[in-house]
Amino acid sequence: MTLRRRAMPATLVLLLAGALVASAAASDTARPTAAPADTTAPDPEPEWLEGIGENELVLIHGLGADRTVWERITPYLKNQFDLHVYELHGHGQTPALENPSLENEVAALRTWIEEQGLYYPTLVGHGLGGMIAMRYTFDHPADVKRLVVIDSAPKQLATAEQKDDIARRLLEDYDRFVASRYVSISPDETVNDRAVDMALRTDSATFASLLLDSFDWDVSDEISNQSVPMLVVGSQSFLPDAGYERQYLTMYGFADARALAFKRLEGTGHYCMLEKPTYLGSVIAVWVKQSD
Repeated sequence: MTLRRRAMPATLVLLLAGALVASAAASDTARPTAAPADTTAPDPEPEWLEGIGENELVLIHGLGADRTVWERITPYLKNQFDLHVYELHGHGQTPALENPSLENEVAALRTWIEEQGLYYPTLVGHGLGGMIAMRYTFDHPADVKRLVVIDSAPKQLATAEQKDDIARRLLEDYDRFVASRYVSISPDETVNDRAVDMALRTDSATFASLLLDSFDWDVSDEISNQSVPMLVVGSQSFLPDAGYERQYLTMYGFADARALAFKRLEGTGHYCMLEKPTYLGSVIAVWVKQSD
């Protein structure tokens, strides 16, 4: 089985740190054909961990957004979980790191989790936030109960030419480049306007550094060693063709995942938490309860 031929979506390199993989997947140069192998059940949870972190849920937004991107979903989730929202440095009201990078943001997340007194949380990461959540989970599997990634994958699929073009455009006209990538990220124009505003308010050095750092992102060779239950939620931008989800997930690097579930959200762009917040909240809550 092969995917139907599709034009490359307009969100091309904006889902960027997380969704850049999707746009490359939908191009004519990439054709996933093999489905992921059947996944196995997660390793049994040690007895002493039962009940710890049961309701701790951490939300991590993506590149060019901020903590407010979750505001439509938090009223639903806070009634069911001990909810915490992590804001990336250089985004929203959080000061930039001196040396912004994925590695340093993962370290900052660990410090924040310790400061919040969280012991065994479920991490929910969107786009670049999904990369950070994955890296944290893979580095500290004993400290994470479950992992949810939204429009994010274990590896980037952009070509060298695409990466060079992005780097050049960032240098030549940063504001125009950033705005052009967020202006059609959603089928909802109000969401697009908000996405552009959040992105342009993001510290430019942080945005550029994290985006360029994400070009080398690839943890697909580590995924077979992970036993933390994982849910992949994909917008229609990330999983364009209904019925072909497993083929896309294989291409994105999930093929060897041991404990993987997935859900496609029909009719959504990259900011599905703003477009269909109740539905997304239900997907997360139901899966968390079922994965116990």
